[in-house]
Formats: sequence, C-alpha cells, structure tokens
Amino acid sequence: MQETRQDNPAVTRPRVSYTGRINFLRVVLALVFVAIVAKLVIIQGVQGFYYHRVAQDQYESRVVLQANRGMIFDRNGSLIVSNSYGYSYAADPQLLDDAEKSKIANEFAPVFNLPISYFLDRLNTKARFVWLARNASPAQSGALAEFRIYGLIRLQEQQRLYPYGSSAGQILGFTNVDGKGASGVELEFDSLLAGTNGFEIMQRDGLGRKMPSVDYPKVNPIAGCNIQLTLDMNIEQIVEQELAAGVQRTGAAAGTAVFMDPTTGEVLAMANYPSFNPAEYDAYSYADSRNRAITDVFEPGSTFKIVTASAALEEGIEKPDDIIFAENGRYTLYGRVIQDFEQAGWITFRRAVELSSNIAFSKIGCKIGANKFYRYARDYGFGAPTGIGLPGEVPGELKKPYEWSKVSLPFMSFGYEVLVTNLQMAQAYAAVANGGTLMQPYIINKITGPNGDVVFQNEPMKIRRVVTPDVDRTLTGLFVDVVEQGTGEEAKMNDLLIAGKTGTAQKLVDGKYSKEFYHASFAGFFPVPNPQIAGYIMIDSPTKGYTGGAVAAPIFKRIAERIYGIMQRKTTNLTNADIRMAFNTSGKRETGSKTAAFIPAENQDNTKGDVVRVPEVSFLDYSSAAAILENFGLQASPSDHENFIILSEKPSAGTLVAKGSTIILKVADASHVTRMPDFRGASVRNATSFLLSAGIPFRVVGSGKIVGQSPKAGQPVNRNVNVIINCESKDFNVSGLY
Repeated sequence: MQETRQDNPAVTRPRVSYTGRINFLRVVLALVFVAIVAKLVIIQGVQGFYYHRVAQDQYESRVVLQANRGMIFDRNGSLIVSNSYGYSYAADPQLLDDAEKSKIANEFAPVFNLPISYFLDRLNTKARFVWLARNASPAQSGALAEFRIYGLIRLQEQQRLYPYGSSAGQILGFTNVDGKGASGVELEFDSLLAGTNGFEIMQRDGLGRKMPSVDYPKVNPIAGCNIQLTLDMNIEQIVEQELAAGVQRTGAAAGTAVFMDPTTGEVLAMANYPSFNPAEYDAYSYADSRNRAITDVFEPGSTFKIVTASAALEEGIEKPDDIIFAENGRYTLYGRVIQDFEQAGWITFRRAVELSSNIAFSKIGCKIGANKFYRYARDYGFGAPTGIGLPGEVPGELKKPYEWSKVSLPFMSFGYEVLVTNLQMAQAYAAVANGGTLMQPYIINKITGPNGDVVFQNEPMKIRRVVTPDVDRTLTGLFVDVVEQGTGEEAKMNDLLIAGKTGTAQKLVDGKYSKEFYHASFAGFFPVPNPQIAGYIMIDSPTKGYTGGAVAAPIFKRIAERIYGIMQRKTTNLTNADIRMAFNTSGKRETGSKTAAFIPAENQDNTKGDVVRVPEVSFLDYSSAAAILENFGLQASPSDHENFIILSEKPSAGTLVAKGSTIILKVADASHVTRMPDFRGASVRNATSFLLSAGIPFRVVGSGKIVGQSPKAGQPVNRNVNVIINCESKDFNVSGLY
C-alpha cells in the first residue's frame, strides 16, 4: 500500500523581491516631478507675462485723465462756450445682488423720471460695466449725493457750458454724451478742441480703495485749443431778438439772418429762428439744430436783381436814366406771364430798381445774354460754397447756360430758377458795400494752443472785383433810392442812410409756385457812405404780409437802429440830402462833392509813391483782372477775349513795379484747357473759380495760399477725376466736392 506524501508545514517559502515595484514608483514620481517642473517653466517663463498682467489687474487699474476741452470766445473776448463738471452713474452688476439692484432702481427712477424697469433691465446683465445715467444735472446729482452701494460707480465727467444759452446755438453746435463734437464749430474743429487725454496707474489696497502708484509714470492730459470767432455777441443777440420778434409778428414759419463786416468778410452775426440751445440738444429735432443760413437754399426773388443790375451797368447796356417799357404791369413771354406789383408804363432804369419791376428786369436780362449773365452771377459767388469753414454748407444751384430753357434767363433776371443760401446773398451785397470786391466770408478769427500760442490766424481775403468803382457807386445810389422812395421804405431812418433791396418769391409747393407761401427778404448795408455793416434777412412763409418790403425791411430797420446805437458815434456829419447829391441821375460822382471820400481806399498798404505791388489776378476772367490792375494804377495787356481766364501774369504777383506799367496777361478758354495750370501760390477762391469754369471736379484741403496740387502742373486734364488742392494749413477748412 502506497503512502501518501504530505508537505511539511515547517518548510520556509521563498522571499518575494520588491525592487521592481520600487523602481517603477521612482520612475512615476520622477515623471510627475518633471511634469511639475515643466509646468512651472511654462508658467514662469512662457506665460509669465500673461499671469503677471492678470495679477496686476487684481490690484492695479489705468485711470484716464480727461483733457480740458478748448473754450470758444467771441471777437471781443467774451466767453461763449466753457466747461463745467458733472456726474455720471454706472454699475458693475456682478458685484450686486438682486436686493441691491432693486434698491438702486427704486432710488434712480424718481430722480431721472424713468420707470424702475428701465434700471432693472440695465442691471440684469452679465456685463461688468453698464451706464445708468450720463451727465446728471446738479439737482439730480444732489439727490444722489448720500446714496452709496458697493458696485455703484459715480464718475465725474466734463460738460459744456453755454453762458449765452441758445444764442449762436446752431453756429457753435454741441457735443454728444461722450464729449465729441456733433455739429457746428464743435464738430468742425473737434480734434483741436478735444485735446489729448492722459492717464494714471492706480493701486487698490486691501479695502478696495484706489491710490496713485508712485512706481508707474503719470501722463498728464494736454488741454484742447481755444477758438475765437468773428461773432460779436452784442450784435448776435440783437439780430436774434429782432429776427424772432419779426417771425412771430408776421406769423412766419422760420427766419434766417446774416450780418457781416463788408470790408473784411468777418461774420458778425448769424441767426436762425427757431433757435437751438446746445446745452439741451436732445430736446430738439435735427431741423432745429442745423444752421439754415448755410444749409438751406431758396429762390431769392428780387434781391437777386443785384446780378442783373450789375451786369447791365458794367456792360453799358443800361444807364440809370434809360427808359424801359414795363408793359403796364403784365407781360407774356414764351407763354409765361410775368407780373409786377406796380402797373407801370415807361419808366427809367432807376425807377425800375426802386419799384422792383420784374418785367423791366426780364427785358434787361435778355439784353445781357446768357453767358454774361452767368459770369456775373458766378462772380458774385453764386453756385459755389463760400468756404466759411462750418460743416453742412451747400453751394446752392446756378445752372450753366446750356442747361437753361428759353424762359430761364428772363426769370433768373428777377430771382427765379436759381437757388442761394442766406450767407451767399449777404456776401454779394457786402461786395457792393465795400466798393465792388467780393470778400471771403469767415467766422474763425484765430485758434490758440493751451499755452496761448497762435496756431491759426485768419486774415481778410479778397476773392475778385465784381464791379468797377464807378458802377459800384451807381449801384449804391440805386439801392439808397429803394429805401428812400421805393419798395424798401419800411427800412428808412431819419438819422441813418441805408442802402437796400427787397425780395419776394413764391415758394414751390408740390412742384407748383404757391400763391399762399412766400420767401420775403431784404438785403442792405449801412451807414452810407462808408458802410460798416451789411446784412441779409429771409423770412419763410409769413402769413401777415408777404412782401420783402412789408415783412423783412422793418426787421432790418430795427436791427440797424440798435446796432447803430451801440456804435456810439456818427460815421459822417453829412445829411441825407448831401449824400443823395453824390448819386446824381447820371450815376457819376459829382466833382467837388463832399462825398469824395466815399470812394473806398483799395489796398493802401500795397502802394507807395510811384511804386506799386502787382496784385494777384491769376485765374480771374480778363475784365475783372483788368479792373483790379487799373485800380492799382497798372495796365493790362490788350486781349480780344474778355471772357477768357487769366492763366498767368508777368511780372508775377507781389513784384514792385512803377505805376502805369503794363502787366502781361496770358489768357485761355477755361472750358478748353487740356493741361493743368500751376495753382501754387494762388488763392483758393481764384483757383476754384477757374476749376468751376473749366468743369473740372476738385477737392480743397486746408486754407490759405495753395502750396501743392495733384495732378501736377502740365499734366493732362481728366474731367472725370478730382483735382486735389493742398493749402498752407491742412488742419482747417476741408471743402467738399464740386
């Protein structure tokens, strides 16, 4: 029998080795260590800058230091726009619970007269910053002065202050809620007025309070430039008050007025009614905020007869005592009926002006001819922007002769089929007031930096001579007659002689001329002789009277009375009778007359003894250039092409020559020019006049004398591509496209 073998329990089993496991654990730990080191290297080295900025954001913040916006003054140094400081309110919704949001909404709603839901909607967001109210009034800020909740932010912001309220509101314009210029001067010169913001680095302490950090640089803000306007706020307020009273008295819809210094082109007042208060811009419509004196166009009616009368006298077509048949008040031409207020028969040209006879002027216009009439209208500045330097200016509309119908010329002769602005009309009558020279209107006198340095200084700029001195004196006499014994008698004063012209034009309503709605206007200048003020008033849709003589002339008279009163001196010791003798029926000044000094002194600084400085006449038409040279005691080289444009003059402008010298003028037909002239050194007005005549589109950058152009002189003309005119100062006055 086989025995069964059993294991001896006393026998010891072999010992298990742990070396492999330990080594494995060491490897794992080493890999973890390497991973940690690698991560630290990435964090510290590769992403160190990022996490450093995140940490800084926890305890540092960059605070913008707002620059003081530049101030605006009138010509006398009176402050008309300055700055004040108010509060705006914002919140960080992530720091507020529902109860705190509700508390804020309930507190703000009655203060800002808004529903509670408005503020709750703004606070119930995931954003870290929301505006609750901007530019709170002092009363609103006072009501919230003691209200404090962590997460509610109160910021001090700069606000514009207008000491004169709504006066010159449309000119000055306004700044929006972010302090950016949105219209008027504030918009046009926003980059200069705004200045440059600075900044400061602030650190938070353990309680979240901000303190300046001495370890970081502080950049101080640079204040904006200050602007001085040509406006006289005394005159501006007079014009605004009388314009508003006149509009209300006549039941009109609106009114505009521009008054300027005719010798310099400085705008002294530019008024619109209804008015506009820039401090409360959100309470007005867009129509109320625009400067209608430069943005709105209208058919001027009989005040446009300044063009017809000038052309007729200058071209020798009419003299003051020439006889015209006024058709007894009714005239049919090419199937169109022309009517006069007065049923006159045979009348003199002088009487036609006094009575404002449309029939007589339609006949005179036809005698002048389309091309000459167009040239005189263009020379007075119609159909092109004045370049005053305010946003929104329009050029009006002066169609070229090839666009006219058979009735265009006779109807344009008394102010229809042409669109003008109030400023253009004031500029035209200012030309007659100063002796016959069209001046560049401007409203910016100078711009100074925050340290007081003059950045830009404006100067009077002559555009062109429109009529000769003799014709100008005749025109002045005719316009004096209009006020003394014609349609403008409502502007007549006993102790002040005013020259003026009335205008009445039917408005286009639904494509037809209305017999209910009119534009009533009056243009004038005073005192005569030596006028210092020229102005134009237009009343839109009066309901109590409708003619310029009945509606606008009385407003002009009231303005003239008040302005003349603040002059505090008489400009002449002559009586009206003495002055009227200067304008006899021949239209020539009487020899030995007391009014010999009435002849304007032109460019006295340019002459000395028998030597004269050659004036700039480049790019003017030949007749205008010849008249200017004659006024300086110089002669123009003969030319058979009086309607052509001057391309160059020799000797050049500015050269000193003996009186009586002949200036060689190179002329060309602008419409047929194929190579670009050299505009460098010329005035903007002369160059743009040439480009308009040549039908070449252009854009002007800057103001002052021209320093460059593209395409360059001598290159082919492409009438489908804009010519760029670069002027001395590129920071100011960017003109629009032709």
